[in-house]
Amino acid sequence: MHARSLRTSTFALALGALVFASAGSALAAGEKDKEALALHDQAMDEDYLALELPKAEKKLNDALKKCGKDACSPEVVGKLHMALGTVLGAGMSKLDAAKAEFVLALKADPKAALNDTFATDDLRKAFTEAKAEAGGGAGTTKPAGEGEGEGEGEGEGDKPAASAGGDLTHTPIAEQTVNTPVPIYVEVPEEIGGTSATLRYKPFGGKKWISLEMKAMGDGFGAEVPCNEVTVTGDLKYYVIIKDDTGNPVATAGSLKQPHKIPIKNEIEGAAPALPGGKAPVQCAAKEDCPPGLPGCPDPKGAGGARGDKGWGASCEETKECTSGYVCLNGACEEGTEEGGGETSSGGKKNLVSLTAGFDLLLISSSEKVCSGTDTSYACFYTDTSKQFYGSPKETKSVQTNGINGGFGFASVRPMLGYDRVLLEGLGPGSLAAGIRLGFAIGGSPSPENTPPKSPDIDIYKDNDQKGPAAEANGFLPLHLELRGTYFLFGSAMQMMQPAPYVFLGGGLAQVNASVPVNVCDSVNDKGTQVSGSSGQCPSGTVPRTLDAYQITGLNFVGFGGGTTFGITEDFGVAAEIKVMLMMPTFGVVFEPTLGPVYSF
Repeated sequence: MHARSLRTSTFALALGALVFASAGSALAAGEKDKEALALHDQAMDEDYLALELPKAEKKLNDALKKCGKDACSPEVVGKLHMALGTVLGAGMSKLDAAKAEFVLALKADPKAALNDTFATDDLRKAFTEAKAEAGGGAGTTKPAGEGEGEGEGEGEGDKPAASAGGDLTHTPIAEQTVNTPVPIYVEVPEEIGGTSATLRYKPFGGKKWISLEMKAMGDGFGAEVPCNEVTVTGDLKYYVIIKDDTGNPVATAGSLKQPHKIPIKNEIEGAAPALPGGKAPVQCAAKEDCPPGLPGCPDPKGAGGARGDKGWGASCEETKECTSGYVCLNGACEEGTEEGGGETSSGGKKNLVSLTAGFDLLLISSSEKVCSGTDTSYACFYTDTSKQFYGSPKETKSVQTNGINGGFGFASVRPMLGYDRVLLEGLGPGSLAAGIRLGFAIGGSPSPENTPPKSPDIDIYKDNDQKGPAAEANGFLPLHLELRGTYFLFGSAMQMMQPAPYVFLGGGLAQVNASVPVNVCDSVNDKGTQVSGSSGQCPSGTVPRTLDAYQITGLNFVGFGGGTTFGITEDFGVAAEIKVMLMMPTFGVVFEPTLGPVYSF
């Protein structure tokens, strides 16, 4: 072969090998790009937006592990480090760790840049320092939607999405007027299992997404974007994250990449929008116009003076943060007024209907000769029967008979229907209500099925210091009728997911009878004549009997005590209290714990 041809062939083979090796290296360097980017998108589009920061951090670290040394392209490695720095810095406030990730990103890809959607001032500062440390060969902050894909930018130059993303079908309101709260309602199918919802919105010209917890209503969740967020014309962008009872996201309406939009205009056509079953929000005053009583302006009747500009559903700590017509209730602005309007000063309902059950515990007094008929506050019956005892107990020295020791005795269960109405508001820190209880006692003493003997041997009774057999006991009165005054210590008669304690004083009509067992040595038979023989420890001429000795109290009482309501929903909750009843004219002391559901309106 000619020498020149040999040299040419050798060069061609070497050049081909070099090209093949370079192509193979480039292919190998990006073989894990797709898997890494999938983890990146899950971390930033799902976990980070749902504030599940540890999950986002783990997925990004897993993606970097997949990339290893050369399994991903430099652009993907840089993107992963930038995202991890964003999670650490903006999400967890770990700016030093974020800066370290930015340095790694810039070393991998000098063109790596922050995503403007997630950028904060502190994060930008950390990125600037990272650029200096990495040698300055880095890119600038990227507008959202430009290269990163985790959101969209602001201004007229944005490329609008063809349609909003997310899992739920949702139709935004057509438009809203400037300086007016924007009602947003999302219907959630029952099978989704959503128990809470977070609205994420960004006003026209805004730099950051703002979170607002939504309130359950109807078949979904609703909230109002405050009027101070829509002071200029342009599109309000938003999306909604639905979560289950464990706090995990289960669905979205719209997304960060493809949010819903509502045009904010100076004037709108048609009826003003409103949340389901609610009133259309009132337009707020511009900040430069401050007639008394309008949002953001001095209001002598407002809570503490100036009123804020938060609309319905916005989080709050005090009523003065909400616009006129709203009060701060359970941490959110809701409809209500400080004076009148059918609600209490704290925004609670004025009327309470309850269905409770009381458990009567009678403090039984120690006493002697309880079955002799000489003490009208006691009546004795044969055990577990309605047959009254009319005998003549004889005292013994060897054992105690015809006497009882004091203690609590369970008397009856008392279901009661109650109604309370708040009458005076702003009475100190609380409010005063008047109420009624109507109930029926289950238990008490039996009505006698027998009468005293017709021809008793009076001499036998006289032997035991009796004038004759005991009088027939009156039947038990099961009716409970009570009037009471209640003072709710903190104003509201019921608060959602919070206790609303109260104290009360009342009185009415009731009877409480409870029994304890007692043994007697009876000297009289059922006909009122002398018995014969003896038994056990009873003396001659008597027989042992086991009886139930009932202490009789009432028929009137004075009651006092305290308790609390606890709202499970806005209108429904439970009530629990402890009441002390002083029975009269036949005296007795009764402790009555009660528990049951309550409805407010």
